[in-house]
Amino acid sequence: MRFQISFIVAAVCVAAAHPAFADTTVTVTTNNVECKVSPPDEVPAPATPSAAAGTAAERNHNYALARANFRALAESGNPEGERLYGVLLMQKCTGIQDKDAAAAWLAKAVDGGDAVAQVDLGDAYMNGDGVAQDDNKAFALLSKAAAAGLPGAQVSVGYLYFTGRGVPADPYQGMVWTVKAAEQGMPAALFNISNGYFKGRALPRDLDKAAYFMEAAMQRSTPVQRARFADNINSVSRAVSANDLLRAAGRARRWSPGPDSLSDVLDDARRAQAKAAKN
Repeated sequence: MRFQISFIVAAVCVAAAHPAFADTTVTVTTNNVECKVSPPDEVPAPATPSAAAGTAAERNHNYALARANFRALAESGNPEGERLYGVLLMQKCTGIQDKDAAAAWLAKAVDGGDAVAQVDLGDAYMNGDGVAQDDNKAFALLSKAAAAGLPGAQVSVGYLYFTGRGVPADPYQGMVWTVKAAEQGMPAALFNISNGYFKGRALPRDLDKAAYFMEAAMQRSTPVQRARFADNINSVSRAVSANDLLRAAGRARRWSPGPDSLSDVLDDARRAQAKAAKN
């Protein structure tokens, strides 16, 4: 079973396959692309380092200033700073990537009680970034964060259940956690529900619902996020008519995330589970 989630990236152009992309070409490079980026010059630590200042600098690609803020916070023992510094060091194309150091800082943040760091460190274990790849450790970390309500962790836990990594494969539980994230408006989770309906995996095959959840995901996602799911978008778009897509888009605009807002998806997942048990 193959379900795409947020960390799967493909190099794609998806302008022509869907009406929403009529005026846009989205290109995303894969994680395998080698970045030739010179290390940024050192910047003195600010007198009063802050997460907000570092985040703003990172958003503006000023990685030297971001490092100065995050490192000062991290070295002071601030768990949020440890996480932010670890995440910064994990990134490519910054000139300062150091996955081993990144994982070490993320581990410190987890030890300091930062729940979000559990997601980042869990993903590191899942992908073998800065640590030995270990699905069991990934599941342990991500399941704690998922239980705390973090949607990124919930999507990853759903993926682990779908694929049987770190936990026995259980498509129904995979959909349970995917729905929890989708009910918070997480685009990757909505795309995965669409994929489930389209392929008839963990859910009954239903093209109308596949189109509906695809549109719900697209309306809440960035171009980069949509590009990650280009295969799903293109497949669904080719399988239904333009009028059906427009109707699905209209229905999706009227949906609002919230607890139990997708209980019907879980009903479908239970029916699919029961059907699979009979076969």
